[in-house]
Amino acid sequence: MRVSILIPTKNEPFINTLIERVHGVLRDVDHEIIVIDKSDAPPKTTNAKFIPQKSNGLGKAVLEGLEHAKGGIIVTMDGDGSHRPEDVKKLLENINGYDIVIGSRFVSGGITKDPSHRKFISYIFRKFASFVLSLDVEDSMSGFIAVKRKVYDILEINPVGYKINMEILYKGRKKGYKIDEVPIIFEKRKIGKSKASIKEAFRIIRYVFELKLGLR
Repeated sequence: MRVSILIPTKNEPFINTLIERVHGVLRDVDHEIIVIDKSDAPPKTTNAKFIPQKSNGLGKAVLEGLEHAKGGIIVTMDGDGSHRPEDVKKLLENINGYDIVIGSRFVSGGITKDPSHRKFISYIFRKFASFVLSLDVEDSMSGFIAVKRKVYDILEINPVGYKINMEILYKGRKKGYKIDEVPIIFEKRKIGKSKASIKEAFRIIRYVFELKLGLR
C-alpha cells in the first residue's frame, strides 16, 4: 500500500535535507512526499510534490495536502527535523493492526529533547486535553501520526492551528477506530525558530472545549 508523507512547512530551511532523509529511510516502501508550504520564499525541491498553501494554519495545510495524496496510509510529520525519518518505519510497522498510530514522546521508550520548561508546558496541556476529551493516550499533542486514509474519508475534520491530530484522536475514538502509540525520539529543531506562541496556547484551550461541546 502506498504511503503519503505530508509535511506542512513555513520558512523551514531544513526541509530539503529532511526530504532526502525520508526518501532514504523509505527506499523499500512505495511512498510519496508532499510538502504543503506557506513560506515567504518557497524552497526549491525536485524530490517531493510541492503544494503552495492557500489557507492558514498547520491543520488546514494537512487537509490541503490530503487532496493531492494518493496513499492508503497518510503520515504527517514536522518539517523542522524534530521528527526523525527513522521513526516513520515504527509507525508503519504498527498501522496494519490499527487505524491511527501516534508517534509518542511519553510512552515507555519515548524521548523528548525539549528543554525543561517546554516539557512542563507540554505536560500541562496534554494532561488537560486528555482529561477534558477522555483521551487514553499519553501524547495527544503529537504532530507525528500515521492514519489510514479511510479515517480521513469518514471523519469531519475542522482543525484550528497546530493540533489537528488531537481532533483526529478524539473523533476517531468516538467512531471506534483502533489507536496505538509507539515511542519516538523527539529531536530539537535543526534550524530556524519555533512557531509556538501564547496565542497558540489559548487557541488550544478553546479548541479542546469546542471539540468537547461538539462545536467542531
